[in-house]
Amino acid sequence: MNHVASDRIFLLASLVAVACAAFYEPVIYGNDMGSIERYLRQEMGSRLKDGIELLTVADDGADRFAVFRGAEKRPDERWIVRFRQNENGDYEAYLNSRRMYGPHPVQGIYTQPLGGYSGDREVCYAVWNESEHLAEIRFRLDGGPAETVSISTPPSLTIWRFRGGESGWHLESTYYNDAGDEL
Repeated sequence: MNHVASDRIFLLASLVAVACAAFYEPVIYGNDMGSIERYLRQEMGSRLKDGIELLTVADDGADRFAVFRGAEKRPDERWIVRFRQNENGDYEAYLNSRRMYGPHPVQGIYTQPLGGYSGDREVCYAVWNESEHLAEIRFRLDGGPAETVSISTPPSLTIWRFRGGESGWHLESTYYNDAGDEL
């Protein structure tokens, strides 16, 4: 091999190495508050430039959920991210952060359905409660019987799990205070 050919091969290999290094992002696990905040800053970057306020981190089974908001930008928005525990015991983010619906039907209630893992029809329905009035939610899935889910005093995150049908699901919900009055 002549000198010019070896220089070209070296140059090509160097460019490939530089490109790989530039695009490599190490996995940031959600194992503790600090790593979750680092993950959120990396993922949300330009959407929440002013910083992130982590509101809660809660475990439910093998899942870990983190609710957060922008420190200053759009203060009424709440976001949620779901982490799943891998075979090594580390929590890996599943999908991207989702903006929660709300506040509705009264100020301080935010909800977001989070789909199951690869083909699993389980849905984790997340309810972030900042309302002093909310005590329970009655859900009716696909026109079936109502199921009552108690909601802890605020601030609190409640995860209600259900299985969607093969072609999806339809959910109706009504919100009640501790006296049983609809909100």
